[in-house]
Amino acid sequence: MMLIERGARRTAKPNIFISHSSRDKAAAVNLATTLNFCALDVWLDEWELEMGQSLTDEIAKAMDHSRYIAILITENYNKTVWTKTEYKKALAREQKEGRTVMLPLLVGEAVIPDFLEDKIYVDLRTDYFAGVTKIVGMAHGLSQFRVSRALSARTPQGVHDVWRLLESIGFEPYVVLGSDDFDEMLKHGGKLLRDDYAHFYPNALLDSAAVSEHVKSLVRELF
Repeated sequence: MMLIERGARRTAKPNIFISHSSRDKAAAVNLATTLNFCALDVWLDEWELEMGQSLTDEIAKAMDHSRYIAILITENYNKTVWTKTEYKKALAREQKEGRTVMLPLLVGEAVIPDFLEDKIYVDLRTDYFAGVTKIVGMAHGLSQFRVSRALSARTPQGVHDVWRLLESIGFEPYVVLGSDDFDEMLKHGGKLLRDDYAHFYPNALLDSAAVSEHVKSLVRELF
């Protein structure tokens, strides 16, 4: 059984906002999906913005409300005005709040921008799931010592390995889902624990003719 959390219609603050170039949309969606599977509530414009909303206002609001702002560094990141505005906002928040807000994530063939030269970054190009584990550990305030020791013992090769590693250091991972996916899973193969948490039963969901192919593909992806 996996623990899942309602995610799309949030009342709490998202863990991470992903700042990225529009040219790197596929990489951003892939990372956001992986982080959702590994207990992080991610704000991604592709998922959140609706027709008629103000792009500027909604993104500014999301950046203010998210605990961390992940900077997806690629060869495209510094080529747009929009991304430059976003990292400046992240830096301003760091100065105002006196804590780490910006999480530099290196993806693809990219040169580290000048404004990040003195910052420690996560390199997702080589050990992708090890990097994901580090991001989850930081966002949830897990012991860096424990995370590092666990990663030195074994390198995760997928989401399930990340789960096992997190469990080995005392953290119970879960999956963050949109409200529509959450409700469908709960209806056809889940048990509500409290308003925003439930256990769900993969076999029941996969065997039910009433479950959408979208949810079934999500369950297959998880397992």
